[in-house]
Amino acid sequence: MLGRVGLSEDVWRIAAAAERFAATGERVEAVLPSEQAPGERTYLVAFKSNGEGRTWLGLDDSGDPVGSRDRIREAVSITAMAEVAEEAVPETAIDPPPRLASPKYLDALGATASPELGAAIQGALGAVEELARDVESTYKLELT
Repeated sequence: MLGRVGLSEDVWRIAAAAERFAATGERVEAVLPSEQAPGERTYLVAFKSNGEGRTWLGLDDSGDPVGSRDRIREAVSITAMAEVAEEAVPETAIDPPPRLASPKYLDALGATASPELGAAIQGALGAVEELARDVESTYKLELT
């Protein structure tokens, strides 16, 4: 429980930090926390503007922008896979929001899942790749 309280505070802190990157008319729509490796958090921030679509930016735990294409792709992938896995497991296995998408969380979901989880994840790989391309093409900074 205490870990979720800290994560909730982190999400609010990152949302506030992300505001400085919002273009005129944009607002922070979502902050999706992920941890690809212990201690390496990436917060995917979705910005929305009226009628203009969505843009993205990844921030590290300090609130600084992430410019690594690989790190953003990893964050998108693990976040999307956690979403897919949550749809295939009993509701009681899902952490309350906010959730930290991580290999550890995916393993915990996998331990409670039915055999359909593997098929669900396999079936979602194309959609995950499409989301990663969308994030990259609408990313607020140049990725290297």
